[in-house]
Amino acid sequence: MLAQIVAAGGAFAGHAGGESGGMQIQLWQIINLVGAPLLAVLFAGPVISDLKAWLGSDRSGPG
Repeated sequence: MLAQIVAAGGAFAGHAGGESGGMQIQLWQIINLVGAPLLAVLFAGPVISDLKAWLGSDRSGPG
């Protein structure tokens, strides 16, 4: 999977459109585009289980 990410990053790292300008994606942008969803997936399970536990708990407090 890491090789695919690096290959995709290499495809977008150069200039598109020649000398007239164009799109250029920096390495940090690729890391953010891949890293943010990856972190969301990694933390989704614990967050969902915490929400289930919280919603299933007895929320009646003193008073």
